[in-house]
Amino acid sequence: SFVFDKLNISIKANTTVAFVGKTGSGKTTLIDLIIGLLKPIEGKLIIDDKEINDFNVRNWQNTISYVPQQVYISDDSIINNIAFGEDQEKINFEAVENAAKVANIHDFIVNEMSKGYQTKVGERGIRLSGGQRQRIGIARAIYLRPDVLVLDEATSALDNITERMIMEALKSLNKEMTIIIIAHRLNTIRQCDVIYVLKNGKIKDSGSYDFLNQNNDYFKEMTKNIN
Repeated sequence: SFVFDKLNISIKANTTVAFVGKTGSGKTTLIDLIIGLLKPIEGKLIIDDKEINDFNVRNWQNTISYVPQQVYISDDSIINNIAFGEDQEKINFEAVENAAKVANIHDFIVNEMSKGYQTKVGERGIRLSGGQRQRIGIARAIYLRPDVLVLDEATSALDNITERMIMEALKSLNKEMTIIIIAHRLNTIRQCDVIYVLKNGKIKDSGSYDFLNQNNDYFKEMTKNIN
């Protein structure tokens, strides 16, 4: 049996789109299809009128920044973790700071870390909390100036206020990038342009938060339980 059957989704460039659904509804599989990690048995992934295939999938993936729930942090300085993999002399410090501001971690870095952006974070980011690691992951993704930013439960360790501030900052960026979000907490996606509700591998409904909250009982039930 298929995880998805007759699934048809269209995402407009430079919009913010969320996928919600209970565990096992297919959210992560859907993201893996969109970013080209999985190939559909039938059907097509089309970006800007081009079908994605074995030859151009790397080009497509190079336009995407993906932030997972568990962010990898290397035993290095904060700046090298945000400008991850970039040669020391090529790092654009202003862009690192701007990315950290969007991810709502700049103030913490300059006020709380002993050497600011040069502070070493210890093995696997041992000196950072889960929420701080997630925010560094978001800053890292934004530093790359992707066309598409994918947040896969990437704010799950944050408190509601921090999360809201990041979502508002991301919203101001979204004229420059397409943002795709998987979230458990429905507060996270209140501002999204379109929310897709997944259930058992099918799209049950789509629309704005307010539209779904008024018109879809399944979504309404989820907002009751999660907020």
